[in-house]
Amino acid sequence: MKRSLKPLLTLGIAATLAFTACSSGSSGGGSASTLNVYMNMSAGSSQNKEMKTLIEKFEKQSGTKINLTIDSGQFESNMKVKMASGNLPDVWSTHGWSVLRYSKFLEPLQDQDWAKYTDKALDTSMRDSDGKLYALPIEYTVTGIMTNFDVLKKAGIDPDSLKTWDDFNAALPKIKAQGATPIVSSGKDNGPAGDMTNEIAANAFTQEQLDSFKAGTFDAKVYQAGTMDRLAQWAQDGDFNADYVSASLDDMAKALAQGTAAFAMTQPTVLSTALSYNKDANIGFIPFPSNNTTGQYLVGGEGVNAYGVWKDSKNKTKALEFLSFLANPDNATPLVQSIGTYPGLTNVHADLGSLQPSYDKYVKPGELPTKPFFDRVYLPNGMWQTMVSSADSVITKQATPEQAAGQMADQFKTLYGQKG
Repeated sequence: MKRSLKPLLTLGIAATLAFTACSSGSSGGGSASTLNVYMNMSAGSSQNKEMKTLIEKFEKQSGTKINLTIDSGQFESNMKVKMASGNLPDVWSTHGWSVLRYSKFLEPLQDQDWAKYTDKALDTSMRDSDGKLYALPIEYTVTGIMTNFDVLKKAGIDPDSLKTWDDFNAALPKIKAQGATPIVSSGKDNGPAGDMTNEIAANAFTQEQLDSFKAGTFDAKVYQAGTMDRLAQWAQDGDFNADYVSASLDDMAKALAQGTAAFAMTQPTVLSTALSYNKDANIGFIPFPSNNTTGQYLVGGEGVNAYGVWKDSKNKTKALEFLSFLANPDNATPLVQSIGTYPGLTNVHADLGSLQPSYDKYVKPGELPTKPFFDRVYLPNGMWQTMVSSADSVITKQATPEQAAGQMADQFKTLYGQKG
C-alpha cells in the first residue's frame, strides 16, 4: 500500500530543527556574551566534572556564558567538518595537534602571561619553527601501560619483570587463569584501538625505518610486523575483553577500577576515571616493554587537554580571558589532578594521589626515554581514523594484519604531501 511522504517529511523537518537547537553549543563562535567551547573528553570522566565546576566559577566571575560541548567518539571528524566550513568554536581541545593540524586556525599564545611557564619539554611538540605556541597545555601527557597491580599480584606477576614484549606476553595466560581480562580496550569509542597502535608503534621501528616514514615511504610489511601482528596475536589468544565491540572508555575505566582487567593502553585519563569509580583501586602504569633490541620506554607529548583560541573568533578577548583563567594555578591544579597527568605549566604543582608513585618511579628520574606519539611525527595529517579502523579490524578479526597494514599504506599514499 502506498503511503504519503508528507508526514515523513514533516517529521524529518522537525527532527532537523530539534538537532540544530540541541547542537548550538558546538557551532561556531558564540555571541558577544557567550563563548562556544568544544572539548575532547568523556562524559563520565573526572576532568569533565572538574571542568564544569571551573566553568561555573568563570561565568560568575566574568559574566560570560559558556556553551560547553564535549565529545570523545567523533571529536576529530567533527573538527574536520568545522575547519572545512570555517565555522569553528571560540575555544577547543587541540588533543596533540595544536601545531601540525590546527595552527593556521589558532591565535598565537606565546605572548600570554602564562606562556612563560610552559614546560620546556613541550617545545618540540607544541611550538612551530618560529617558536609560536598555539595552545594552553593544561597537561603534559606521559604514559605507559595502565595497570591494576592487584590483578598482577593475584596472578603472581612482578610488574618490574615485564621488561620485554616476550615477558609481557608470557604474563597474559597467568592473568586469564585468575579469571581476569589481560587487556581491556574499547571498540565503541573512537580512540583506544588507535591509542594502543600509536603507543606500540612509538618504539617498534629502527631509526632507518622511521626516517623512511618521515620521508614519505610507507612499507606495509614493516608496519605490519611492528604493530598489526602483535594485535592479531593478542586477538587470536583471547587476550582482549569479550565485550570489546560494545565497551566504552568508561567501561575500560570500570574494569581497571574493579580489578576485572589487568592492562589498558590508551590515554592516562582512564586512570583518573577509574579512581572516580573506586578510590581505593591499586592502579597506575608501567613502562612499555622493549622489543628485545631497545630498552623500556614511555610515550608522551602534547596532551588531549590543551586548549586553543580560534584566531577569527568574534569573542577572542573573552576566549583568551578564559584560557588565562584555566592557566591560573588555583584552577589548573584541580584540573590536572582530575586528569591524572603531569602539569604542562611549571608553576602548577599537582598531587596525583595514588597515581603519583608511577610518575615518581618511571617519569621523574628521567632515565627512560619518552617517545613521541607515532602518528604526530611520522604520519601525514588525517591518518588517525585509518589507524583506529585498521587496528579495530584486526582486533575483531575482520581483517588480517596484512590487509590492515595495506589499508594504512593506501591512506598514507593518498594523504602524504597534502597540506592541512
